[in-house]
Amino acid sequence: MALMDYIRKMMAERAAQGIGTGGGLFGTTNQQGQPQGLLGGLQNINPNLLIGASIAGAGLRGSDPFSSIFPAVAGAAQLQKYMTPEAGTTKLVYDKELGEQVYRTDKQIQLNPDRYGAKPEESEVSKVKRSQENTFFSSYTKDKAVQAFNESSTQLKKMLSAFEQGTGAGDVAGVFAFMKTLDPNSVVRESEFEVAEGTGGAKLGSFEKAFQTWRKLKTGERLTEREKENFKKAAIGFYQGDQSTIDNIRSGYYQIAQNQGLDPTNIIVDSDLRPFTGEVPIPIDPNNPELGVKNIPFTSSSGMKLVDYKDGEFYFQLPNGLQFKTTGIR
Repeated sequence: MALMDYIRKMMAERAAQGIGTGGGLFGTTNQQGQPQGLLGGLQNINPNLLIGASIAGAGLRGSDPFSSIFPAVAGAAQLQKYMTPEAGTTKLVYDKELGEQVYRTDKQIQLNPDRYGAKPEESEVSKVKRSQENTFFSSYTKDKAVQAFNESSTQLKKMLSAFEQGTGAGDVAGVFAFMKTLDPNSVVRESEFEVAEGTGGAKLGSFEKAFQTWRKLKTGERLTEREKENFKKAAIGFYQGDQSTIDNIRSGYYQIAQNQGLDPTNIIVDSDLRPFTGEVPIPIDPNNPELGVKNIPFTSSSGMKLVDYKDGEFYFQLPNGLQFKTTGIR
């Protein structure tokens, strides 16, 4: 086979020149970056050249050049396999710096024995704690009041986003979301609506008014800016009541978590728009703005209320009366 004849000839020439006495058959490179080994540097050869050499050799022998394509391809692939240095197998180990399991080679593990090792086993105390947190998390998220609050939060965001569109379709979607904010379980049809049992008083009155407005908008009418503002204020006002309800439910779970040494952030998970932690910038001296501001931290959303939304930002008020804003829907 012409390809193997060529390789054997080159090996003899390199051996006669004293090349290949160290580094193995193919080797790697020396400190100066020069190839070592009997066929040093051949690992970088283009496999297409190997295939071409085989085809040309067949033509010189007088046989059909293309009859050697498939043997040449197989031979080149096998040669490339032997010429390509192995990267080394990897194994799953625990990375103490990252705090998670990763794949590393034996060499990487040997170079950093203090970093890589077996995954530490979870203690029985930790297992019990995680099991308790999962149980309370399931109980909290399945609470009907929590589920209704999550849906109200979602619908409120939809309403605010829809009114910002400034289109007829946005007005229709905004009023529909307003009704769902008041009663997430309501069923709205073209000519009638149904609300959950217990929905009454101011909420029911607002729902009925919104339903009539929604039917008019379906005919092509548009909301005025004042009407949008009224819907927004009403929705935020009712949502404040929902926030008070969720705060009462949370307080019970917070107490349980504290008594049992559990992490409440693994238990209390909902769609509340209020931030749990943050800082409120307030003027150092209200009478002297040049002095700048200072940041007052807060570590709980309990008692905090959503008071407004405008220009793409939510405005909240802490129990002590301080107000701050966060980036909203945009």
